[in-house]
Amino acid sequence: MIVYGTKAIHQKVDYIADSCPACNTPNVMQMNVFQRYAHIFWIPFFPVGKTGVSQCTHCKQVLKFNQMTPSLKMSYYNMKKQVNVPIWMFAGLALLAIGITAGVIADRNKSQKVSKMIFNLKKGDILDVKMKDNAFTLLKVTKVVGDSVFFVQNKFQIDQESGIDDLKSKEYDTEEEVVATADLKNMDKKEQILDVERD
Repeated sequence: MIVYGTKAIHQKVDYIADSCPACNTPNVMQMNVFQRYAHIFWIPFFPVGKTGVSQCTHCKQVLKFNQMTPSLKMSYYNMKKQVNVPIWMFAGLALLAIGITAGVIADRNKSQKVSKMIFNLKKGDILDVKMKDNAFTLLKVTKVVGDSVFFVQNKFQIDQESGIDDLKSKEYDTEEEVVATADLKNMDKKEQILDVERD
């Protein structure tokens, strides 16, 4: 369930020298400026504009912006210019940027780790592999002889990378296959080797 919407905070209040349109009492109008912002799960993401209301301190009548007289609207516009957007209203965007940056760095680190380990594979290493038909599976190294890597393939494939860990408890074929380290390097360049895991 996603909780999203907009909220408003009271930012500025000031008294203005206007008469009340309802009771005609002079110098009794109070102008309030509110800053609205969009939020998701109550985390503010970005501002979505300002709004204002006026109130007569004598008769207590409250007027929304579209109900204000031209003079009151002008006072609102003048006050609105003096109100700055609080920086915390961009907190959600900042968190999103941090998350994306952390994800990019993690992917880059994983990619560098895979590139280094391809030339140093050992018995028992498990390669997370993307197949040509966009299926995902695991390859388990059984031995390394020179530039040849022997492995057995997991008997199962999945269609989403996020579920590849579920294959670790599944059986592997008994028939060994062999691939050259150079071919593994080409697979890595094509981003077909997603990870190399070592106990």
